[in-house]
Amino acid sequence: MEVHLHPHLTRMWAPRGKQPEIPAPGRNQKKIVYGGVNYRTGKLTYTLADSKCGAQFILFLMTLLAGYTGKRLLVVCDNGRFHTTKAAKAFLQLHRDKMSILWLPPYCPSLNLIERLWGHVKRTFLANVLYQSLDDLLKALKLGLRYLNQKRDRVAFLYTKQQQLTLNQTSSLRRAA
Repeated sequence: MEVHLHPHLTRMWAPRGKQPEIPAPGRNQKKIVYGGVNYRTGKLTYTLADSKCGAQFILFLMTLLAGYTGKRLLVVCDNGRFHTTKAAKAFLQLHRDKMSILWLPPYCPSLNLIERLWGHVKRTFLANVLYQSLDDLLKALKLGLRYLNQKRDRVAFLYTKQQQLTLNQTSSLRRAA
């Protein structure tokens, strides 16, 4: 996900006949957010970067591996160019015993559940505000992501009812075992 200093505009309430005005900075700045959601617990893991590139994607994967030591990961990738660089492919091959990759078809963001989360974050925590600096924007982003990380039910909108049922059954079975 990209977060921009230019405000993310969404619908908002205003008195009839009074159009809201959102100022914009003269020069835009942005950061890239690489992220993953543990669909069982709702925990969000993310890293911030200046650009979309294979090296930054690898740093994110290293963060995931460090956060889930001893566990095998299923990572969903949407075929972004940075997912398929030579360095990224070599890293994935080297760590194939620790992670599997589910490659989504190109141009299908609706299949990537984290895209719903990014849209929610932009609409809920970042919309219609001109932040004074990129640091202020990143503080708001981190605050919003921390809020979502507090409880899994705050990201339940990611799942369809069938997915929620399946995940809940899986969790119940693991607790019973």
